[in-house]
Amino acid sequence: MTTCPEAGCSDKGQGPAAAPAPWPTASWILLPLAWCLWLLLFLLPSMLVAPHLELPRPWLTADTAPAAVVAAAAFFLTAIWPFWPALAGPWPEHITGRWIGRTVLEGIMLLALAMPFALVAWSVGGRALEFGPPLAAAAGLLVFGTLLRATAACAGPAAARWFIFAATLACAGPLLGAYAASETTGLAPLQRVLEISPVVGAVRLATGGWNDPAWQETAGWMLGWAILLVFLALGFRFGRARRQVAL
Repeated sequence: MTTCPEAGCSDKGQGPAAAPAPWPTASWILLPLAWCLWLLLFLLPSMLVAPHLELPRPWLTADTAPAAVVAAAAFFLTAIWPFWPALAGPWPEHITGRWIGRTVLEGIMLLALAMPFALVAWSVGGRALEFGPPLAAAAGLLVFGTLLRATAACAGPAAARWFIFAATLACAGPLLGAYAASETTGLAPLQRVLEISPVVGAVRLATGGWNDPAWQETAGWMLGWAILLVFLALGFRFGRARRQVAL
């Protein structure tokens, strides 16, 4: 056994390791770059490709630019942003005040960076931008993504991988199923399945406005999933606390 009688000295073989930062600074700096490139990737087809096609596909026409940007933002905020802290470093073990503060700052930053893309998309689509519905859709997605991030953090790294898969499936699964149905039996049998996807609800609210009743069904789904995430986060948190006490 080694001793350290002198004040201020350290023993590398003893004592708990220093707690890692909630997420690496490099990962946080790369977030706005990835966000802007992602939105630009979905905006460019309607701006650069569609004008050179005699008969562009429905999703390549200029008037679909707003829906394309909103769909890209919805997928990013639901399936990518909640798990961003784990992409380049250790998964956070505790939800602290600093963790919540950085999450809120990230959300504000992403909304601010998305505004120029929204203005360009609505201009390309030849529509006047009403700020209320798009901001409401973005705020709802940010709240849902924050709950998803907190639940994954409480669950731990192993379970978080399943959360990533589930979030991606919830965003893309209904759309892929509807497209497959439209190419085979028609879209009607799977019309209501689309409402499960947060991408669909965000697009309908942001582009259709408050008068479009279709987004309300998706909002109901989102509220149900959010309540489920709260219960899952509490269950994982108390479960981990009990295991630590037992050890």
